[in-house]
Amino acid sequence: MMMQRGLYVVLGTIAGYALFGTFAALGFAAVAVNLFTPLPAAFVGMRVGSAAAGVTVALTALLVLLTADSASSAMYLVQFGIPGVSLPWLLNRGFAWDKAAVTVLWAMVAASICGLLVVSAVSGQSPLVTVSDLIGKEIVQTTTIMQDMFADADLPAAQKREVGLAIENMASFLEKAYPGISITVSGLMIVGLIFLLSLLARGRYTVPGRAFPEWKSPEWLVWILITAGFLVAFVEGIAGTFALNLLVILLPVYFLQGLAVIDCFFRRKAFSPIIRTVGYLLVTLVNPLPMVVTGIGVFDLWADFRKPKEPES
Repeated sequence: MMMQRGLYVVLGTIAGYALFGTFAALGFAAVAVNLFTPLPAAFVGMRVGSAAAGVTVALTALLVLLTADSASSAMYLVQFGIPGVSLPWLLNRGFAWDKAAVTVLWAMVAASICGLLVVSAVSGQSPLVTVSDLIGKEIVQTTTIMQDMFADADLPAAQKREVGLAIENMASFLEKAYPGISITVSGLMIVGLIFLLSLLARGRYTVPGRAFPEWKSPEWLVWILITAGFLVAFVEGIAGTFALNLLVILLPVYFLQGLAVIDCFFRRKAFSPIIRTVGYLLVTLVNPLPMVVTGIGVFDLWADFRKPKEPES
């Protein structure tokens, strides 16, 4: 048993380090790698226990520290180490997957805030100035990458101006909604991690909670969504910006609920896995289908689209 645990830890450490190295090297272009970076440690935790997951994360962070710097190691611990250890710990103790996801997300937010306070104390700046500087750097990096992507494109002058205006609007949106976007990306990473752990289970462990086609968000959450939408539409200033960030966080929740409705429909119709996969890709990537799916998720609270039809008498 000890040999098996040791093997899992070694392989998990190598895989986690390689995935994080890929993310660090490719930057913005490797956003999808976020889904996979905490997976090795989390899988180790589900297979041989949370203690082994903790050792895997610690060794990976040590490798990052030795080959990069302390900032990269701290980023790994907060972004990927926390879900890699805490998610299997919660799931192994019977927490439903959705409650475990919310708990892990709160832990990541709390750790990020603590990290910002430490950076502020070391730099001698106020936390607000530190946050503003970090967000500013991220926005500049993102917009620079976007501009470089279109700089050499063979586009008409008018179309290049439209692209430039779109990038400026995106930068303005990022400046207002960056906290909400960060939380949303982390939340989607956790949900994706749970999905991957479910695929890898193969009867060796269980992921507690409702099956995804049956999943619903708490009913009270929709009233926060409606209030946030009202504030964004009619209120400006700090309240409007706060409401915008709430919308950025909550809309993906209802997209997931809409996706659960569609998944339930696909399974009732006994569509093949290939057709289901194509359907999921279409509703996720093709405009305006993501907003349609989000609307289905919101109205599912009242329409209950998944309720079986009563047989005709």
